[in-house]
Formats: sequence, C-alpha cells, structure tokens
Amino acid sequence: MQFCKIADITDWQDPEFQETAKLLYCGGKDRKAWEFIQVYRGLNQLGLLNGETQILGLGVGHECLIYAFTNVCRQVIATDLYESQEWATAAMAVNDVYERNPFPYQRDRLTVKHMDMTQIAFPDNSVDAIWSCCAVEHVNNFRDLHRVYREIHRVLKPGGVAALTTEFNVTDRPSYEPNLLFTDRVWIEQWLTGDNPLVQGFELLDQPNFAIADRPENQPVPRRQPEGTIQIYCNDIVLNSISFFLRKTGDFARPYDESWLPRFWSLYLSACDAYRDGNFARAESLLSELLQTPLEPRLRVRVYRRLADALYAQGNVDQVRQVCKEALPDCETFQDEDQLMPLATYCELVGLPDEAHTLYRTVEQLPSSNAYVVIDSRLKQAAYYEAQGDFETALDWVGKAEQELLPGSDLEIKYKPKVYFRTGFLYEKMGKLGSAVRFYKLAIELAPPHSEFQTNCYRRLTETLQKQVKRSKEKVRELEALNQWMQGSKFWKLRSQMLALKSLWRRRD
Repeated sequence: MQFCKIADITDWQDPEFQETAKLLYCGGKDRKAWEFIQVYRGLNQLGLLNGETQILGLGVGHECLIYAFTNVCRQVIATDLYESQEWATAAMAVNDVYERNPFPYQRDRLTVKHMDMTQIAFPDNSVDAIWSCCAVEHVNNFRDLHRVYREIHRVLKPGGVAALTTEFNVTDRPSYEPNLLFTDRVWIEQWLTGDNPLVQGFELLDQPNFAIADRPENQPVPRRQPEGTIQIYCNDIVLNSISFFLRKTGDFARPYDESWLPRFWSLYLSACDAYRDGNFARAESLLSELLQTPLEPRLRVRVYRRLADALYAQGNVDQVRQVCKEALPDCETFQDEDQLMPLATYCELVGLPDEAHTLYRTVEQLPSSNAYVVIDSRLKQAAYYEAQGDFETALDWVGKAEQELLPGSDLEIKYKPKVYFRTGFLYEKMGKLGSAVRFYKLAIELAPPHSEFQTNCYRRLTETLQKQVKRSKEKVRELEALNQWMQGSKFWKLRSQMLALKSLWRRRD
C-alpha cells in the first residue's frame, strides 16, 4: 500500500480497504473515515497489530480506532485534552470514553488519560507505535508543533512507528492560524522531505503522493455538506487529508528555527501569541507593522481582523471602527468566514449595522461556511431586520436558519431553542401574543435546564402572558362600555320596542 498520500475516493476500490472500513464500522466515504481506515490498514501491514503492541493515541477523542486497537494490541493509551471546552471532540469526562464504543472491545486493555501532546507524560523509548488523526496541527504555533514531533520521537521505541494524518491544504495559498496550522506542500518539504528537514530522526516510509483521481466524488464541495466529502472548501482554500508514516531511526537532532517561514506568517503568528498571552499592545504593534508592508487582500484582511481583536481588548473602540472601515473594501472579494464573521461582529459593536449586515450576507453564501456559521449569519440578518422594525422579514430569516437544522443533529440541539425563542420574540413584537406564547413554551422545553437562557425564556413568557391578561381585561372593559352605551342609546330603546311588537304579533298569529 501507499503509506504517505492524500485521500482519494478510488481508495475504496481496494478490497482490503473495504474490509478495514467494515471492521471499523466506517460506512461513509469521506476523508474522516479515510483517515481511520488508512491508519489501521497501514499499521496492520507493518505488523504492529499483532496482539503485543503498546500503542499511544494523541488527540483521539472517542474515535473508533481506540476500541479497534484494543482487539489487536496489548495495551492502548488514548489521550486528549478531555473535559476541555475548546474542542467538541474532547469535551467529555475521561470515564465517558470507555462507554462510547461503537462495537465490542477489550476494555481491560484501554487506558484513557487527559494529556497535552506537547508534553507527553511517558518515559523515553516506551511505546511501539503512536497514532493521531487530524490533531497534531491543532496547536498554537509552529514551535509547539515542532515540540509535538520531538515528543513523539522521544517516547517511541527505536524502530517504532508514528501513523499520523493531518488536514492538507491542496492550494498554493498558505493558511496558518492558531490551532489551524494546515499542512501544505511547502511545509512537507521544509519539515519532512527536504535535505535538512526540521523533523529529524525519522524515516518517512515512502514519498508523499499528492495525486488524486479526476472523479466527481473528489471535487471540492461546500463545507456545510454533512457527509460523503473528500475535499471541502474551508476559508479561502480547499482541504483534503494526508497521511504520514514515520519510523524512528535516529536522533531528533535539529532544534526549531523559523527561518523556513515567510516573514508575514512569522510576525502574524507572533502577534496571535502575544494576544493569547494578554499582551495586547505587543500584538497591536506587530500587526500595525505588517500593515506598513504591501500585502495581498487575503493577508491584509487577516491582519485587520486580528488588529481589531487587539484594539477592542484595550478598549479602543474608535480605532476598531476605523479598522473595520479600512477592511471593508478587501472584504468584498475575500472568502474566509473565519475572518469576516469577527469583523462583522465588530462592525455591530462600533455602530456600523449596515456594514455588518453586508458581511453577514456574504458569509452566509460562502461555500466554505459550515452549517454553524450559516445559521449564525442568518440569525444575525434576522436581528438586523428586527432592529429596522421589519419583523416579517426578520421572521423569514429565522425560518431560513431553522432550515439548516437536521433532526437529531448537534445543530438542532444547540440552535432549536434559540430559533424558537427568537420566533416567539418576533411574534410578541408583532402583537401575535398567542403564537409568541406557543414558541416561548417550545423554547423552554428544549433549553438546558436551569440555564440563564431558560430563565430568560420564562421571563419573556411571563411578560407575554401578562400582556394577554391585560389585553383580555381591556376587551372585557370595552364590551362592558359598549353594552352600557347600547342600553342607554335611543337605538337600543327603539330596537327593544320593535322586538316587543314582533313578539306581540307572533302571539296574535
């Protein structure tokens, strides 16, 4: 098999690949399933799934490989930043991982630990194999990434193998963000395959194969598409997955240096580090320095967004407003939802609602926007029309947001209560109190119990019910006044006399 390659739909034509997919319960044909199949298949071909191996997983959440490896390895250690709020795949208690198995497994062979992969708490030369699927690139900067590879090298036994997959940027446009250091061809050459690579002491089992079949299934698709995707639009690039199999053969001799990285990205990531450390003035200085140099729009918008972060953190609202205005011309053609959404939020905060609305409308239409971003942008557009007093249009946009909620999905759990609440609020504004009450009650049923959101739902429901009671009392008073008027009016007396005469005539007949 080819060990180091990018995902391709034609890989499923291989009978062994298909059998591995069945074993792992990977029914879908997408790049995430491909990663699990590729790692399992590669380690199996290398003879490491022999019942005697001690294997360590880095950033593995509750993925299927954890449980599959217990059936073919002596010991499996699954690690991640469990109970973290930053990554949905790790936002669970350590003990919960033992219960998330999709098929039977050898529980006594599994150990689950909370662990940072930049500081692996294992002795030197202690494990036979390491695996990690799309996790190693989710670190703050390249210095941390180098530390991850150094740690992998340290804990592997001589001759041990690391089976890694990462998200791969297939374009020639680098995209390096904190926690999203997407691998690309330049990175691979500088870190793995060049004459003096940054990662040393490893043998790459074969040269990376970047070829991909010209098949419809391999064409990039919008990020919001739920399944069956090999390549997706993400930010202003296209992502696939790539696998590397590295065998430990020597010393990890080379320390990290950043000479390989273009000056823009070095300063940019340094500014992000400064911001994360709370040194907002330093971040502002580095980003302002970048703006003094000629930059293509895709880079300039990134700098504007991060500069807005630094300025807002220092309370410089007027400067944030100026940054937003300067960024807007580049935003007209730029396609990166991760930059445009924060800039739209800042436009709202500094009193530029029309500009914010334009950015939200742009983001909603981008093929790189995932379903979460699409829903958020539609709800923001609803809020814009609500502020204009156009409640009917606002209600339409809330309905469009609801259309993205697949039944039973995480999206539905997160957004359905918000959609119901916003619908109820708009009906309340429109004076349709009965409909408002109905949607507030639905929101309360789905809201997290005892949460601030649920309390707010109860508050709005109470106020709406009070409005209904008040309206009912007003109607009663109106009816009573009308009745009194009619009883004292000449018309009422004449009508009573006519009815009396009719009754008399009927009796005579």
